[in-house]
Amino acid sequence: MGDKSHPNRVIVIGAGWMGLAAAKTYLEIQPTVDLMIIDEDSTVGGVWSGTRSYPGLIADSCAAVFDYSDFPMDVEVGVEAWADLPAQKVHEYLERYTDRFGLRERCRLNTRVIRIERNETNGSGMVWKVQVETRQLEGQQSVKETLLCDKLIVATGSSSTPKMPKDIDWTSFQGPIMHSKEVGTKHQLLTADNVQRVTVVGGNKSAVDVVYLCALAGKEVDWLIRKDGTGPGLLFDVRSKDGTHAGQYKALRATTIASPNLLSTKGFWYWFLHSGKNWVGSQLIRWAFSYASKMGIRSMYGENENTMKIAPDLQNVSSLVGKSVNLSNGQTFPSDAAVFATGWERTQPPIFDPALLPELGLPVPVDQQTSDFAKHWSTLDSASDAKVRNILPMLASPPAEVVKYFRQHERPMSTTPFRLFRYIVPPTLAAKGDRSLIILGILLNSSIPIYAEVSSLWGIAYLENLPFVPATAKMISDLSSMEEDVSMRNAWGQLKAPGFAEEYPEGSGEIQNFTDELMNDLGLRHDRKRLAAEKAGQKGLFGLRASYREWFKPYQGLDYKGIVAEYMSTLEGA
Repeated sequence: MGDKSHPNRVIVIGAGWMGLAAAKTYLEIQPTVDLMIIDEDSTVGGVWSGTRSYPGLIADSCAAVFDYSDFPMDVEVGVEAWADLPAQKVHEYLERYTDRFGLRERCRLNTRVIRIERNETNGSGMVWKVQVETRQLEGQQSVKETLLCDKLIVATGSSSTPKMPKDIDWTSFQGPIMHSKEVGTKHQLLTADNVQRVTVVGGNKSAVDVVYLCALAGKEVDWLIRKDGTGPGLLFDVRSKDGTHAGQYKALRATTIASPNLLSTKGFWYWFLHSGKNWVGSQLIRWAFSYASKMGIRSMYGENENTMKIAPDLQNVSSLVGKSVNLSNGQTFPSDAAVFATGWERTQPPIFDPALLPELGLPVPVDQQTSDFAKHWSTLDSASDAKVRNILPMLASPPAEVVKYFRQHERPMSTTPFRLFRYIVPPTLAAKGDRSLIILGILLNSSIPIYAEVSSLWGIAYLENLPFVPATAKMISDLSSMEEDVSMRNAWGQLKAPGFAEEYPEGSGEIQNFTDELMNDLGLRHDRKRLAAEKAGQKGLFGLRASYREWFKPYQGLDYKGIVAEYMSTLEGA
């Protein structure tokens, strides 16, 4: 494991799910490491910090699938495993996690990262130079300083930099205006007695949450979504008629077989459903996706009296003036407050020296690419596109309604996509043997705590130059292999969602496969439920009981309990 007489100086940027998991994992592997967690918020939690939670805000998961492996949420904060999960309980859980595992004293909150550069210091090698600004008590000036570290973990996630519309003028509006990120600290402005009518702009879950908050407070709400946008989110009952939470179905390994999945291109289900070599399977999966597409694309807000009450209006806002909202169609209506639930910037916060972005595998503005850089990736991506179309033919000819939808909403690329190996490692640095940086949390998914723990273990094994299985170790030293792998995944993402692949990659439908891949890279068993059944002597006849649990019981954080110790045990004698 190398000489550790001089512990690395490690900085973790971000104190949400990813950052906290990374810090805890690092301390398990290197207990004496000099580690600091930086976050600009005043509390831990990231998206679920105390400043971003408000009454009535509900997580879109439940405790059973929204906790770390060794810290059960239902036990720690007293919520039922499959009940609705209030945001304030998620925050309480993460606060307790921070204290339980000794992370509090390593947190430096109210501290914003301004810029990150790569520097050589006193001839002793390259270090990361992190410039920060720390907020002081009210009335005092903030303090700027520069921190140095040997290892840098960026875990700012995908929901850190608010995206505000640039084509709407609100400079003369006389009421409170905020992004949905600020509702946690400003929700009382929206529910105050002097506010009678609130305008909410945006079509995502955050918009629904704010609409609900204001409607519950008795306010009249105008919910507006751009006509040229992707439309409102799909609302559906999260429980089946027998009361089963949808999360129990989503967490089944069996649900992964339906996805045209680049990470699962072997075996019966790939051959039957996705290879294009079986007519029955191909028609079946095409019908299923056509039906699902129609359900997802069509409006469901006018189907009954309740949905009509909250139906959004597809109109573009041109300006907010005085106490009025002006629409591009000439319509005007009164408004006392406005909330922009317009999402997040597509890239990481602008904290790295722009000259470093290509080398770090981070998005680069399209008009700022060098010609050689653009040509190199264009060649790779064209070849990858052809390969993915051949491997997953349905993506080459999706249902007509999907083609129509994406053509209607496709946007020109403003940046290059993320180009990180395993969505964690900059290939150029890895190929040079520079194991000083990992990026965590760019893969959007529905199993955040599990993925946070597994990807943290993978990333820290990489930072500490610990072993991977031979095939993965070989790839990490070969720039061409890593770039080809990255290009294939981006081509896959582009075919799944044309025009959106430059954003944070979407992995919710395949998150079990992504997690399996990282486990396999580390030489660990990915079939955790089968493994648990084997250890308990409950394999059943011909292993059928263990196989049933593996495929038809929901995966939870508990299934990954002890993976750090399990991995470290494989290093003994290595």
